[in-house]
Amino acid sequence: YPPLAQRSGMEGTVWVKILVDRDGSVRDAVIAKASGANAGFEEAALEAARKCKFSPAIQNGLPVPIWVTFPFEFKLKR
Repeated sequence: YPPLAQRSGMEGTVWVKILVDRDGSVRDAVIAKASGANAGFEEAALEAARKCKFSPAIQNGLPVPIWVTFPFEFKLKR
């Protein structure tokens, strides 16, 4: 959780577009829709996305790279 957002009690959602490679690793990640909060959510979402591991997409029986879009939600425990 971004420290500035946590101290300020801010929450938000960032949509990240992720290029999943043939082996399920993340080849690239870009912001598809920012939170609009300017509190570090985008940087944290990209960092988290790059650490993910996926099952590769399969086409004609072979793994292929594919773009997928996921929401990264930042919510504080209450």
